[in-house]
Amino acid sequence: TFRDFTRYHVGASTSLRVGSLLVGADYAFQDGAILFYQLTPGNTRGALTTDKAEGARNAGVFATQELALGGDRWLLALGARYDDITYDYRDHRNPALNDERSFTGVTPKVGVTYRLAPQHSIYASVGGGIEAPAGNETDAVPPEDTVTALNPLLDPIRSTTYEIGTKRTWVLGESFVRALSYDVALYQTNVKNEIIPYQGGRFYFTAGHARRRGVELGGSVATNAGVALHAALTWNAHTYTEYVVDSVHYGVPGATADYSGNDIVGVPQFIGALGLDVTPTALRPVRVRLGVESSGSFFADDANQVEVPSYRIANLSVGTDSPVWLGARFGVNAFVTVNNLFDSRYTASAFLNPDVVPGTTEPIAFEPGLPRTVVVGVSFVAR
Repeated sequence: TFRDFTRYHVGASTSLRVGSLLVGADYAFQDGAILFYQLTPGNTRGALTTDKAEGARNAGVFATQELALGGDRWLLALGARYDDITYDYRDHRNPALNDERSFTGVTPKVGVTYRLAPQHSIYASVGGGIEAPAGNETDAVPPEDTVTALNPLLDPIRSTTYEIGTKRTWVLGESFVRALSYDVALYQTNVKNEIIPYQGGRFYFTAGHARRRGVELGGSVATNAGVALHAALTWNAHTYTEYVVDSVHYGVPGATADYSGNDIVGVPQFIGALGLDVTPTALRPVRVRLGVESSGSFFADDANQVEVPSYRIANLSVGTDSPVWLGARFGVNAFVTVNNLFDSRYTASAFLNPDVVPGTTEPIAFEPGLPRTVVVGVSFVAR
């Protein structure tokens, strides 16, 4: 298909702060024509096959209030936001498909923070959430749906999130270790109408209930010798708590599959990152950074039969963290980064609920990660 997209976008926002009260509103609008043509053998535009327009509007109002209680040790935060997200599809060749859908809702939030010390706090929060499907997720089911241009299987995605955590920083000054910090957070999000991709993402629907739990850890150590270590780790336990679907049984009316208790597709159980920064005093402002990225395995299908393997890759970067001045007025910043330093073979991503190769049982799921790549950047500054 030869595709021709036109997009117009306009938006505005305004806010007003009175003391610790913040109120505001924002609006965004996007529209434009979409034309599909046949692709000729010479890779040029052929006959027109689709002539439609897709519009989207997002209007929201919000208010937040922070209240200090008990001096500066306790902080209470209250907030709410109302959203109205509307999709408007027009088919100029077949106006009978024209459709419009709105997703609306209020998102409340309340949080409390207790300051144990100037650089040590604990917090807890509860918040609601509403999410509208993305534009491509609202496309009608191809090619079966000849009734409407908007996917009728979608409802607003509503969630409630509970989170508790703590953060702390130590500034040690002139000792070998200059600063230490850590943060820990535990969360649980209960979701109604979890959005699910099918046929490799060619259409979507919202199904049942899901629960997302996890722990997030972060820490850093900086020394006066120009060495710093940063680490982040996330552990996820995301499951469908109520999910019964019939689309896995094409041509078998009334047949269903119950995926309640299965892992949610596309979410690794483990994600980690480790970074080592070295800034030698004799070579400043040159910085050397060695990083390791790690991702655990995850399932690509709701039945939890297609597993995407885990991987770890290393990246190395050498560059400046401030300009090197070439005279009084001009300076240069530069870097060289080697991604996938050891040229590892790994699966970078996967199609979720993928198609199966015709005549086989093999899923078309995996996309390979890039081999070793080198990125060079140079920028010039003036003063």
